[in-house]
Amino acid sequence: MRFVFEDIPESVRGEFALRVFRNGIPVMEAADHNLVVNAGRVRLAQLAAGKSGAHIAYIGVGSGTAKEQDGDTSLENQQIFPIKTASVIGRDARFDFEIGETQANGLSIREFGLFCTDKTMFSHRVRVRVDEETKEERVLTIDKDRDIKIVGYWILHF
Repeated sequence: MRFVFEDIPESVRGEFALRVFRNGIPVMEAADHNLVVNAGRVRLAQLAAGKSGAHIAYIGVGSGTAKEQDGDTSLENQQIFPIKTASVIGRDARFDFEIGETQANGLSIREFGLFCTDKTMFSHRVRVRVDEETKEERVLTIDKDRDIKIVGYWILHF
């Protein structure tokens, strides 16, 4: 017997948003999408089968500039911090985060990632802006210092 699926399931996708504060004053806002990497998809399958307790628990920042790839497992100069809150709304999982004034100082932040409790990368995003005229991508940097706080959220749509 062969099973034929009538519906093609959508891939897990996500949205990523952040606000940057300097001395408590908002100086930048950004919103974008993300890539759920292969290791994240494996973790989802393991969670569904009850084979892992390693859920998403960390936000990571790094200085890498390479475009996200399915096989990504870490960030360049990676630093990770606990997720502030996690919630479920219907088919969405939301992860709120904050990178405070004392965290990641001196790092040129260009990429973000979600990580599981066992430090497995789940999702990855390198921040880029596309020039409307030339269509070239330019990587965006947040030069993290003690007067900078980053607050944001990451939503995964299932």
